[in-house]
Amino acid sequence: MHATKEFSSISELKHIREQKSRLSEREAELVSPILTNLECIPYIYELFKNIVRTMNIPLREEIIQRKEFLFIVLFLFVPSVLAGGRIPNGVRKALEHVFPKVKPCTISNNIADVFFLYQQYKYFRSDIEIIYKEMLKRLENDDVSNGLKRFIIK
Repeated sequence: MHATKEFSSISELKHIREQKSRLSEREAELVSPILTNLECIPYIYELFKNIVRTMNIPLREEIIQRKEFLFIVLFLFVPSVLAGGRIPNGVRKALEHVFPKVKPCTISNNIADVFFLYQQYKYFRSDIEIIYKEMLKRLENDDVSNGLKRFIIK
């Protein structure tokens, strides 16, 4: 009987490998970016500012709005960063161009806490959801400049 129990571990091992495969496939889907061309980050920022200016979004401190923008950009380009993944080369540099007066280490620190803010603060989550939905709506309705439209891949 002892050998039969040991051999049953083979079935368990097979089941574990199947689960890992399904999880890996799902992870690949979840980390797949909506946008890949980092050159469109300045266009996304202009769209973000326009939405904040024209929608009924309460004015927030500059740092809060920067963090809201960072959350949206990370979600669009590198969603894995929001789950603790490493930020790929080039993304931080593209963000430095959008925020030239902000030190790179400050951007890194902002990136580190945006998902925490999203989870913990209703106003932060609400602003992001309103802005993101409006951003998608404008993209779908082609209400944005052709400059951004040419970068959309999905």
